[in-house]
Amino acid sequence: MTVTDLLAEASRLLAENGYTEAGPTLTSSWLSSNGRIFEDAYGVVGVVAYETWNDLRRGWPDAQSSLAELISERVTRADPKSWEAYLVLLTPGVPGDEDRLDPQMIRADTNRVRKLLATGDELQSLANVERVLLPLLPLTAEVAVADEGNLLDRLQDLLDVDEGAVRVIVEAFRNQQPILERLHQHLTR
Repeated sequence: MTVTDLLAEASRLLAENGYTEAGPTLTSSWLSSNGRIFEDAYGVVGVVAYETWNDLRRGWPDAQSSLAELISERVTRADPKSWEAYLVLLTPGVPGDEDRLDPQMIRADTNRVRKLLATGDELQSLANVERVLLPLLPLTAEVAVADEGNLLDRLQDLLDVDEGAVRVIVEAFRNQQPILERLHQHLTR
């Protein structure tokens, strides 16, 4: 996998999920050909791909500063985008054993923007890029609806709880009664 592959896949996924790539006026100060800026109505996303882990480790602070500066120049404080900034850092490179904690430390640093980071050990294929971007993508409600009856009727099968307690809880819920009170009455009989 190359840096170009990673950027192309991230760009495709963000574009298919409502983000638009920022035009040249917004991105003129943005890094190099290895970086892209995307935005939607609510946030700004900077995506940067690095050739190696060491390049990412050395380069992410500059990418973060550049993104934060770009946002402060172009987005007002009242705009929701000012609070929703993400820096996506990708590399096909793998950290050495001595660097194993570094990716987690970078992810945890929410000082200026939130970071999503994936290295070569997490990016085994381009399909893994979507997993990295999931916090930025809309939720999908792909629920298989089978004719298995009402979920409340199946609750006992799903829980490892006293059958009588489940029956009391479901009955209280259906009758819009205080659930904990009915459960307490059942348990103290």
